[in-house]
Amino acid sequence: MTGRLGREMTIWLATVRRDGRPHLTPLWFIWLDGKIYVSSTPRSQKFINLIHNQMVALSLPDTENVLLIEGEAHIAHRETVDILADYFYDKYEWDFRYDESDTWRLIEITPHKILAWGDGYDQAEGTRIWPPDN
Repeated sequence: MTGRLGREMTIWLATVRRDGRPHLTPLWFIWLDGKIYVSSTPRSQKFINLIHNQMVALSLPDTENVLLIEGEAHIAHRETVDILADYFYDKYEWDFRYDESDTWRLIEITPHKILAWGDGYDQAEGTRIWPPDN
């Protein structure tokens, strides 16, 4: 599971608008030390949604080997930004700190639950694979 999260290039992020409507978008991401990191501009719909509701759902794009993640999103701590910027650059050749097309914020997502189907996991029900202690 962690290998796939390290290799995949995009992840789908679902947030909820203030009126309850869902918002779904594909993003570049980094999986590091049990957390998912994405970058967003403060004017984006996903960022605005996170101001009012920090609960999120994520999914990798593969529909045969499914990985669903539920978690909570917050702005990353300042000291985390420089560390993660290097990871984004290594993976995508993009450094959000110096991208002058907009102002970028790093979002840290802490998974509460990860379910998997395929890749050796139960196809009918899914298998809870996170947190690792359960």
